[in-house]
Amino acid sequence: MDNLNQLRVFRAVAESHSFTRAAELVHLTQPGISKHIKQMEEYFGVHLFDRMGKKVALTPAGEILLEATLEIMASIVTAEQRIEDLKGLRGGNLVLGASFPIGIYVLPGILAAFRTKYPEVEVTLDISLSEKIVAKILANKLELGLASRAAHDPRLVVTEFMSDKLVAIAPRKHWWSNKRQIKPNELLGETFVVAARGAGTRAIVEERLRDKGIVLTKIVDFGNTEGVKRAVEAGLGVSIQSHCVVQREIAAGSLTGVSLSGIDTGLPYFCVCRKGKHLSKAAHAFLYLLRNRMAK
Repeated sequence: MDNLNQLRVFRAVAESHSFTRAAELVHLTQPGISKHIKQMEEYFGVHLFDRMGKKVALTPAGEILLEATLEIMASIVTAEQRIEDLKGLRGGNLVLGASFPIGIYVLPGILAAFRTKYPEVEVTLDISLSEKIVAKILANKLELGLASRAAHDPRLVVTEFMSDKLVAIAPRKHWWSNKRQIKPNELLGETFVVAARGAGTRAIVEERLRDKGIVLTKIVDFGNTEGVKRAVEAGLGVSIQSHCVVQREIAAGSLTGVSLSGIDTGLPYFCVCRKGKHLSKAAHAFLYLLRNRMAK
């Protein structure tokens, strides 16, 4: 297993760009990390890293080895999953990724039901931007991803698992509170509060407004959906969000929710995985539970 351990050390250095940080990640001393990398460089007969002070960067040879290392690690994970499958669902791991709207507002109840049914399966949930979730799926760091926007990559299998709708939100005493619907051009002149670039819902809203010839210029970037909601409640501006994200605040009266007309308000959510990847029994059980819940 020494060669496998060396690959783990190499990957830690490559991804952290630091011998010191890699030592923390794999629980070795920094001289131990240096020794492993030196042995690998002697074996291959090339430098794998360029040293730049405290930082390191992969050489072209290092890039080739990292690609192979990720494939090897993915194969090992698949083998481990298949071995766990032989035991049924009396153990194992389920590593999921989800965009902010799905991870925060859709999944908690579903994961609670999954944990009740399969208490011995260890579940890890990574909540991030849709584009980062897709990148981690491609890097074999996640088994399944749930994204707010479709990913177009031939290496992926992308399926819709639920749909929501877009709704305009404004502060409680905003002039929209007397309206049942607004048109896209009524957004002009308003300060528009958005999540960070890369957020699936933001990208979809901007794309659909652009199709109507509307480009919003007064933008306030508030990081994530929770930040957006708090900013709108405080009167900083208006926004367009997924209904599942804002339904509680609209029902409580802290936000004004208004339907949109003249624009496609459908908002599909997608399940993403690597094409040809072996999915564990835990993943299949989760997907079965997810689809049944969404069908109700």
